[in-house]
Amino acid sequence: MKKFALGFAAAVALGLVSFAVPASAATPVSQGISTSTDISAARYGARRKSVRRGRVCSMRTVVRRGPMGRRIVTKTRVCR
Repeated sequence: MKKFALGFAAAVALGLVSFAVPASAATPVSQGISTSTDISAARYGARRKSVRRGRVCSMRTVVRRGPMGRRIVTKTRVCR
């Protein structure tokens, strides 16, 4: 309980001190465009590039009718 009371008193003291400091001592806010160190903004150009990965191939199933009307299933490789 003693630690809780001391912590609460320290928080109140810091709150009162922050109101006593003049506003001119605060850091100025920059106006306009500033240099950004944000990683997402820096990587924006890199993400928009398309990456060529070469040919894309898949297997296509072809079903034909053979002798006596039976189904003949063949698989062919199709690349684009």
